[in-house]
Amino acid sequence: MGPYTTLAVIGLFCLQGSLAVGSAENNLSFKLFVKNSSGENSHQPQPNYRDYSSYRSRNAYYGSAAPEYFHTGFGSVVPSQEQFVAAINNRTRTWKAGVNAQPSHSYMTGVLPEQALKYQLPLGFVLKKEYEPLPASFDARQKWTYCPSMNVVRNQGCCGSSYAVSAVSAMTDRWCVHSEGKEQFNFGAYDVVSCCHRCGFGCEGGAPSAVWQYWVENGITSGGAYGSHDGCQSYPFDVCKKQVDPSEAPRCMRTCQPGYNTTYAEDKHYGRVAYAVPKDEERIMYELYNFGPVQTSFTVFTDFLQYKSGVYRHAFGVRFGTHAVKVMGWGEENGVKFWLCANSWGAEWGDGGFFKFVRGEDHLGVEANVVTGLPLFR
Repeated sequence: MGPYTTLAVIGLFCLQGSLAVGSAENNLSFKLFVKNSSGENSHQPQPNYRDYSSYRSRNAYYGSAAPEYFHTGFGSVVPSQEQFVAAINNRTRTWKAGVNAQPSHSYMTGVLPEQALKYQLPLGFVLKKEYEPLPASFDARQKWTYCPSMNVVRNQGCCGSSYAVSAVSAMTDRWCVHSEGKEQFNFGAYDVVSCCHRCGFGCEGGAPSAVWQYWVENGITSGGAYGSHDGCQSYPFDVCKKQVDPSEAPRCMRTCQPGYNTTYAEDKHYGRVAYAVPKDEERIMYELYNFGPVQTSFTVFTDFLQYKSGVYRHAFGVRFGTHAVKVMGWGEENGVKFWLCANSWGAEWGDGGFFKFVRGEDHLGVEANVVTGLPLFR
């Protein structure tokens, strides 16, 4: 018996209440079971952070960098981005750093670890009738070529909203995957950042798991990039023009922008179920290969901001925050295993907006924080 056959037997005997899925998922021949750590089929209570004014003072600069000088983490400071990049490249062997087009304060993170711990989804166990060996490398963009969203790199701009932006990006991909390309719906982060109070604190950061549950319970509207006027509610934040606090989240407006001929309520698209993927390399690979991109989060150090190519492993710099990204696939480069990820700092950052992150070591928590969900087709 293969590892997933064994998992299927465990799931069938130990868990209750399978969740049926849509037509495309039926073609994959699986059922999904959810169970929390106590064995019950429920998710944890949802904290509601509606009034966060008292929280702002402690996190006013969360995810924003210091002025353009760089702490090395070894008690010294270098005065320029160029010198910081040179210092990084002297210490790393698997990846290369480079000078960014934008200053460091332009890049924000967006996950609040203490809030993320308060809101955790049940583990998801996916059962498949037939075991199919996983390939040595995988890129979701190549498997689901009919999903153009997988080639789009989002930009969270001057807002600590990676918890929302990377989540809706993965939802957009999964909507396409599970409709077999028949439906293209571009989920927007505006609705999450402004209206999902339990998800976090707008541009001050939030909890990725809460966004996926919000998708299931409340639905999320469509939205294009900043200034695009696409969808129900376009993303409201441009890149940072100067070093400031994160932008204020817009007021929750349950209306679509002028010219969009669908109501806010009608534009809502929903998830069927939200769940966390076990902290296991093969389980994450299995999830990606069969069901599409997922969201994860990890601790960010200042060297990550300078990433340009190769397989990232923290080598230099100080802690910058906790960041959420979309995982697209996996592979191996020069003997180093990696996850293929899409960032939300625009296409000018990194390798066209994408990056490779060391795989199989739970480096900086990247494999311990994988969350995702399945779409609901009505």
